[in-house]
Amino acid sequence: MSSIRIVIAEDDPGLRELAREQLACVPDFQVAAEACDGLEAIADVARLDPDILILDLDLPGIDGFEVLRLVRWFNPNTRVIIRSGHDEEEIIQQTLELGARGYIVKGERTSLEKVIRAVERGEVWARRRVLAQALDHLIGLAGSILQATEGEPAPA
Repeated sequence: MSSIRIVIAEDDPGLRELAREQLACVPDFQVAAEACDGLEAIADVARLDPDILILDLDLPGIDGFEVLRLVRWFNPNTRVIIRSGHDEEEIIQQTLELGARGYIVKGERTSLEKVIRAVERGEVWARRRVLAQALDHLIGLAGSILQATEGEPAPA
């Protein structure tokens, strides 16, 4: 069984250590690196090509939103799971639109292992209401595109 390589980007040393300890208990998880700011997170992902990046949004220097944008651009195979204290649905929605595959609110009793496994299977992990809103938004976009193309002449 191959291991799932993980980078943790969290500026709080206690939370970073707690995440590392939780993941170290899982035999097929390997914490490849830990970053305490956005620049270090970007460098670790570029250097190590991890399967998963667990990303805090409130990183010093380059914030988590910009890290997410950059990682999705230069390393689209790394799946990003946001782990943040922000619980506003607009922020969760924004990170999903930027390409995050999961969102965990710090303090909620969500199993980090369960979220990583779901994301590794190709699933998206977030509050159901936020996922429903994202789906509605995509359906609306698709409908707009179809309406816009209906009036165009067929290609020759």
